[in-house]
Amino acid sequence: MDELVDSGDLINDQDGLRRRLADDGYLFFRGLLPAAQVRAVGQAVLGELHTGGWVDDRAIPSIHPRAVNSMDALADPAFRAAMFGPAFNQIPYLTPLRQVIRRVLGLGAFSYPAKVLRAVYPERPQSRPRGRYVHYDYGVSGVQDMLTSWIPLMDIPVRLGGLAVQPGGQLGPPRRPRPLSPAERGWATTSYEPGDAIIFHCLTPHAALPNYGSALRISGDFRWQRADQPAPAELILGPRASAADLAPEARTPEMFSRLFRRARWWEPVPAGLTLYPKAQLVGVPPGPSRLIAVDPGWRFWRPPPAAVH
Repeated sequence: MDELVDSGDLINDQDGLRRRLADDGYLFFRGLLPAAQVRAVGQAVLGELHTGGWVDDRAIPSIHPRAVNSMDALADPAFRAAMFGPAFNQIPYLTPLRQVIRRVLGLGAFSYPAKVLRAVYPERPQSRPRGRYVHYDYGVSGVQDMLTSWIPLMDIPVRLGGLAVQPGGQLGPPRRPRPLSPAERGWATTSYEPGDAIIFHCLTPHAALPNYGSALRISGDFRWQRADQPAPAELILGPRASAADLAPEARTPEMFSRLFRRARWWEPVPAGLTLYPKAQLVGVPPGPSRLIAVDPGWRFWRPPPAAVH
């Protein structure tokens, strides 16, 4: 695989960032975030997972995986404590990340309250995580030009897997899901470190590489969109959002607002968002983009039959 291109030299160049995203489908930044703070988040997450038996006192993963996919892991109290805790939830509110996202999307861009923790065991043939399949995050939200930021919470050398993207793949039509081979040509990854960040477009093909190491790989997904676009209700209000919650005058508070609204780092989603059920948004092919050229093949988009992660 190729090495990711570092866009750190473009950090203050809005046009340059947008051009590179349009060409490559991703933006990678080495050391964008404070490494010590991100590493501390990783340790806090690992501490919660240790209480649930995910790892032992030496951080060695349990012989029997507690869960293979993040959605399944939500049934585990220790995983929920790690994912819903303040340390993990603070990451998308870190100033360097919000600034670069807003240079690309515009000043009104915001992160979804729903955030995704990933805790990936060393891979076994009989239990391959869904994230190992090539997919598109348009299937997560159904919002054109949504951006995903993937943040490593520990050192993730290539042998532990990490995220791989297909540079330029966002310019092609959608393809069927398939496991990504580490030897496949035309893809890029790197040895990630705490403080690194990769941001990619919702039409960019990507996948996790296999964890061939001996450690539990931990990272986080944080997704962003513009405020002037319809947003998926479940990613704003929570998975139990109902039709009654869609009207602004009857809307329940956004996820985690009761927990974090007094925190100095917290920022609410913009007022007056237009919300739709996620399934309704995902069922419609992506429209014209402000950021990339969209292949005509996307007119034939069909939602994935199951969760893409």
